[in-house]
Formats: sequence, structure tokens, C-alpha cells
Amino acid sequence: MAIVDKATRERLTERFARGSVHPDDQTRITLFVQSVKAINSAVLAHAELQGTDAPSHQALHQQYFKEVELATLLGKATAWSSNPLLYMEATNLNLELWNRTGAALYLQGLLADQELFYRYLALSHALLDVVRFAPFIPEEQRPDTPFLQALLQVEADSARECAVQAGLLETLSEKIGQEQAKAIRQRERTQVEACFKALLDRLGA
Repeated sequence: MAIVDKATRERLTERFARGSVHPDDQTRITLFVQSVKAINSAVLAHAELQGTDAPSHQALHQQYFKEVELATLLGKATAWSSNPLLYMEATNLNLELWNRTGAALYLQGLLADQELFYRYLALSHALLDVVRFAPFIPEEQRPDTPFLQALLQVEADSARECAVQAGLLETLSEKIGQEQAKAIRQRERTQVEACFKALLDRLGA
């Protein structure tokens, strides 16, 4: 995870190694992950309403329902913070995520447009691939708290969805053009990484 410097990695690994994540950090993590799931589910719901029969859309049909399910699962396992200022902080960060990624664009256009759909797919793949906390949880640590169990389950499902998207991106790259496709993927990943780093910097604050 190139966006995480050594000091941040050590700090987060040490905090997760305690086995109990503070409610403030649980709240920060859950609200950010739920925002990621909200972007995906909103765009996929938009695709469903367009009634397209494109194979790429059919492959993502189940993801729409899974994203809603995962967001709910994590929310139920979270020990929510009682600090109202934290929710304002989280709202601002989530708005930044929507603005930097231009997610609202995909709720307006027709995803039958190959380039627009590719851009969304690149964004969705970046969201699922970048926003991960498992690298900070020591492998020998057993996640015996509801929050950590739910978080790791969410990330396991996200990894499977991410693999499906990677295959679709590879197939569609030929239609978009390899150089343009690469530039799109890099841009979306950069925006997601910036927002995720902002979240990581706040954990433990």
C-alpha cells in the first residue's frame, strides 16, 4: 500500500493489534466504508433501471445487492461514537470522496456508453482495492470482536468483487484503447488513495 508511510503503518498496526478498536475509529471506518458502498450501490441501481443486457452489467448485478448487505452488516457490528463532531468530520470526508471521484456523474449518464462505464468500473475497482484495513491487522491476531469480524468479512467479499471487475476491465480495455484505459484507471485510483489516506491520518486522533 504505497500511500501509507512506515510511521502510519506501524501506528495503525499497533492499534489494530490491541484487538479492540475505539468507537471513534470504528465510526470513522464504518462511515467511510458505507460511503464507498453507497457509491457502488447507487450507480449499480442506476444501471439496473436502464435495463441493459450487456454481459458486463449482468456480471455486476449481484454486486448491487451485496454492497447494500455489506454496508448493513458493518453498521450493525459497529460500536458507534457519542462524539457529534466526529460525524461532521466523517461527513466532510465522505463529501470529498464523492467530489474527488465525480461519482455523481455516473448517476446521470447512460452506462451503455463504453467509456463512461469503463470510468465507473475503474472507480469501483479502485474503491474496493484501495480501501482495505486487513493489511494493518496482524495475521496471527484472531478477530474476536464483532467489528473486526464484520470488517474482514466485508473485505473478503470486496476482494471477490474486485477480481470480477479486474477481468471486466481487462476485456473492455481493448475497446477503449490500452493507453486511455490505463490513464483512466490511474486517475481513479489516485483520487481514491487521496481520500483513503485522509481517513487513515485521522484514525487514532
